[in-house]
Amino acid sequence: MDSLENESNRQSDELASKVARLKHVAYDIENETKEHNKFLDSMRFDFDTARGFLGGSSRHLNTVMTSGRGDRRTMCYIIGAIILAFIFLYYVLSSFRSR
Repeated sequence: MDSLENESNRQSDELASKVARLKHVAYDIENETKEHNKFLDSMRFDFDTARGFLGGSSRHLNTVMTSGRGDRRTMCYIIGAIILAFIFLYYVLSSFRSR
């Protein structure tokens, strides 16, 4: 009878130590989960900030590109006028030479 009681006590002690280890593991998992959630929240904030920055840059680039269309048209008119002026001057100078 004594041996059964000793065996039972030994198994109870083993079970209690296993339960204590499981509690410790569960506590560690909870702490890790909290840390990871904090990290993910900070990453979400960083990504939102980056998204806002890239969106602003994209809008600014789009504004620059669309505002440049009028400048390009003006530049084409100026280049065309310069070419026409050279053609006119060539014609005028060649007509004076032939006289």
